[in-house]
Amino acid sequence: MLKRILLGLGAIIAIVIIVVVVRTLMVPEAVPAGEGKAASVNPERAAHHLAEAIRFPTVSYQEESANPDDLQRSHTAMTDFRDWLGATYPAFSKAATREIVGGYSLLYTWAGTDPSLDPVLLMSHLDVVPIAPGTESQWEEAPFSGAISGGYVWGRGTIDTKGSLVAMVEAADMQAAKGFAPARTIMFAFGHDEELGGADGNRAIAALLQARGVKLAWVADEGGVVGEGLMPGVAGPVAMIGVAEKGSVSLAITAHARGGHSSMPPAADETAIGRLAHAIGRIGDAPFESKVDGATRRMLESLAPGVPFMQRMVYANLWLFEPVVRAIMEKGPTGAAQLHTTIAPTIISGGVKENVLPPDAHAVVNFRIHPRDTSGSVIAHVHDAVDDPEVSVEAMPGTREA
Repeated sequence: MLKRILLGLGAIIAIVIIVVVVRTLMVPEAVPAGEGKAASVNPERAAHHLAEAIRFPTVSYQEESANPDDLQRSHTAMTDFRDWLGATYPAFSKAATREIVGGYSLLYTWAGTDPSLDPVLLMSHLDVVPIAPGTESQWEEAPFSGAISGGYVWGRGTIDTKGSLVAMVEAADMQAAKGFAPARTIMFAFGHDEELGGADGNRAIAALLQARGVKLAWVADEGGVVGEGLMPGVAGPVAMIGVAEKGSVSLAITAHARGGHSSMPPAADETAIGRLAHAIGRIGDAPFESKVDGATRRMLESLAPGVPFMQRMVYANLWLFEPVVRAIMEKGPTGAAQLHTTIAPTIISGGVKENVLPPDAHAVVNFRIHPRDTSGSVIAHVHDAVDDPEVSVEAMPGTREA
């Protein structure tokens, strides 16, 4: 009997091995192509223009807590950036009509020669997130210097996402200067408040186009990057094409307690700050489900031809090796973020004096929502994790589903 069981197990293992090997051999090995060069592209000119774009501090601040001078400085930078676009790309500016939406967002329309074709829309945004006060000296290059060093353009917004914006108008300007006329209308939407949710920028542009009855053939928004070393074992550069986007919800976590003097405090975990600290800890100790599925799974499968044989075996057989891949990806924040909804405490406040117990303490926790979750399920998850009647959880404005 035991012999039969062992023979049966051996047969099953042999079949699994055969299936794994066959599936791996069915994936052809990719041969990296040589680096392409477009004779029409002047990389020095493009880098110079991106550097100039970075020098406009088009920062999106939370208006309810921002310094009015900072807001004014940012709005001025956005206006200056708009003027710079027109002066730097004259052929594009002449070929396309420009509309200003929400005060600072830009909608360009380059009319095509065939009105029967639905237009396409290229999207980006010109705003960037603030620099944490006091960290400016920690930057390798000043955040708004636009320095060109070591083969890179440095500064806030180079990747997110003035880089793609400049690439779009750079290409369009070159084509317009040659007299090119697209058959299909090409539209460009550059929002000014994407880092705040985009309500007055690209959302307003979307509503405007909808009101006009514009039907788009397709839309291309910001995606990934072309880089090396992004995936273990992959030789050469990889173009990370974004085909899905995580949502976002920020939750205001407020802990309540009896205020008083620090000379006669309750237990530390019964103070507002202590209660808040425990609440944040419980949220962090209740991570969301991780899976290698959806776009992430398809990405790994598409990378299989470009990795060594043993790793190709893993990528070609995720039905078997998914737990191994998941464990490896979860070791780093970049890989882990692709597997689940993320948890990031970003703001905390409470107390006004060292010897006064505050009656309230506040925190903001930002969640980037995986497509398998919703903002509602995230909020319910956090309520269950906190499980404290003296701690309130409320969604802040700007929630965006995946």
